[in-house]
Amino acid sequence: MLIHTNDQLKKFYLKCQKHEVVAVDTEFYRVNTYYPKFCLLQMANKDETILIDPINKKIDLTLIKKILYSSKILKIFHAAQQDLEIFFNLYKKLPKNIIDTQICISLLGISNSLGYADSISYFLNQKIDKTHQFIDWRKRPLSKKKLNYASNDVRYLIQLYSVILDKLKQKKVCGNINKFHSKLLDKDNYLKKPGLAWQKIKINNKEDHKFNLLKEICRRREQTAKTKNIPAKRLIKDQEIKYISKKKTNYSDILKTINSIKNKKFKEELKKIVLEYNN
Repeated sequence: MLIHTNDQLKKFYLKCQKHEVVAVDTEFYRVNTYYPKFCLLQMANKDETILIDPINKKIDLTLIKKILYSSKILKIFHAAQQDLEIFFNLYKKLPKNIIDTQICISLLGISNSLGYADSISYFLNQKIDKTHQFIDWRKRPLSKKKLNYASNDVRYLIQLYSVILDKLKQKKVCGNINKFHSKLLDKDNYLKKPGLAWQKIKINNKEDHKFNLLKEICRRREQTAKTKNIPAKRLIKDQEIKYISKKKTNYSDILKTINSIKNKKFKEELKKIVLEYNN
């Protein structure tokens, strides 16, 4: 059910308080921006599934915030990191009392990254349609097919967690659940500090690179991308950063690579950085 009024949302909120559990998922768009555009929120309690359009400014999201930050209501996600990023960007803090069923499945030794549809198939013997996974969720109106697809992303989550929890109890590994959620709930993952951006670059041998140069290029790229709200790799690709910072790359080839960059301001900044670290 797509929520149209704040009264509808209040009724759902009261049921969540009663049941103390809610399944959560989001749909977003992130193609031309650094920050994801929040396009749809899906939630399900034991009685019903609702969809909330955050683009519709008539809907007050205050009750959603209360659900997310209630320590009494358990929030169940699957592969939660990108959903948590949405809420962190919106409210500047991470939701409380959460469970990620993908992490729980990894504790069973089945897979470290089993997708939602495969998880539902494996544990509940249900098939769900994932054909709308990579669509532009900004477009309105939302068709019935899209709404049904979005609903399925939370409709089975509470049941899925219940089955997984029973199996975790059988294996006597429930005590590890909080430990394995600690990385997911580390605030630094969502702050995206420019000074730590170099950690995203995969390097086989640090000794082959001018490492301080690589770190500074990564820092400046992340900072610029955040400020301009554009994808970091649109400014300069990881491969280009590695090539520029490689000790064996001569200065003329470095300049050729830099001159191919489209963003003029970032191009000039990069030239200054390279000169500074090559002196």
